[in-house]
Amino acid sequence: MIGNELVLDMGYATTIIAARGKGIILKEPSVVAVVKQKGKLKLLSSGSEARRYMRSRDKVPNAILVHPVKEGVIENAEAAILMLKDFIRKALPKRNFLSPKLEVIATICCGTSVVERKNYENVLSAAHLKSPILMETPIAVSSLLSSDYNLIVNCGSSIADVAIVGPNGIVTGCSVTTAGNAADSKICSYVADNYRLGISPSRAEELRVKIGSFYDNQLISAEVAGRNLVDNTPHQAEITANEIFPMLSDVALNLADVIESVSLMCPEKLVMDVYQAGVTLTGGFANSYGIAEYLTERLKMTVNVPKSPEDAVALGALRFFDDRDKMYKLL
Repeated sequence: MIGNELVLDMGYATTIIAARGKGIILKEPSVVAVVKQKGKLKLLSSGSEARRYMRSRDKVPNAILVHPVKEGVIENAEAAILMLKDFIRKALPKRNFLSPKLEVIATICCGTSVVERKNYENVLSAAHLKSPILMETPIAVSSLLSSDYNLIVNCGSSIADVAIVGPNGIVTGCSVTTAGNAADSKICSYVADNYRLGISPSRAEELRVKIGSFYDNQLISAEVAGRNLVDNTPHQAEITANEIFPMLSDVALNLADVIESVSLMCPEKLVMDVYQAGVTLTGGFANSYGIAEYLTERLKMTVNVPKSPEDAVALGALRFFDDRDKMYKLL
C-alpha cells in the first residue's frame, strides 16, 4: 500500500524519509532539542524546529541540542528514538494505531558492526518501526545505475562509504571518516588562526556549501560571523573561495586515496567492468562545485555525480520495494 513502505536514511547532518509512490516526504536536520528530567530526555523539538528553538529567547535554560548519529552509528539511542518518533509524526500526520504496519528499509554504512546493527534495530523498534531491512548505502545507490558492477562513493557529513557493488552485493568496500565534517573542522581552524574569529562547525559548513569550489581562481566570497577570540566581541570576516579550496582538496585527496585502495582490492576479472562504469559519487559532499572534475583528474577515472546526490541513497533504496527478489539477492 502506498505510504506504508518507507525508506529511512538517517545521517549525522540530515534524516530523509521517503515513501513508495510518493518519493521524499521528509528531509530534516538530524538534531533534537531536549531537556533532561528525572534522568530521562524530554523532547522539546526536532529538526529545523530544534535549531530555531535553541536560538529563541524563550527556550528552557538547560535545553541542549543533540545529534543522535555520529560517524555512521547511533551515538545517543534515547535521543534517536525521540527524533524518529517525531519525524514519523511529521511525515505521516494522519497515521494512527489502526493504520497498516510500516515496512521499512533503513540505510546503514558499510562498516557497521553486528553490535551497531543490533543497536540500530532496537532504536527503530522502539520508534515503532519494527522488523526493518538494513541496507548498506552503496547497495541503495546501485539500483539507480545500469552497469552490473559499480564503484560507489557515498560521502556525507561524518562518514564516507566506498564500495564496489555487483549483482550479488558488495564485492569489497569500507567506511572512513573522510567526509564533510573533516573539511568543516579545518575551516574552523583556518578562520581562527588567520582572522582570530571563532565560528561553529555549522557556520563552517554553511561557508563551505556557499562558496566551496574545486576550480582555481574563483572570484567569490562570503562573510562569516562569530566571536573575536581576543576580546569575545561579535565580529565577522570575508572569506574567499580560494581560501576554502585547500581544506576541500585535503578531504578530496584523502577520499581519492581510499577509492584507489578499494579499487586495488577489486578482483582482476571485474576491473574493466568497474573502470568502464566509472565512479558514482553521492552524498552531500558531492554537491561541492567541481568535485567530479577534480577527482576525475586525480583518479584518471570518470567520476559521475547524479542529480540531487544527497537524495540518491533514499531514492535508490525506495526502488527495491518494486524488486524485492533483487534486494534480497544483494543483501
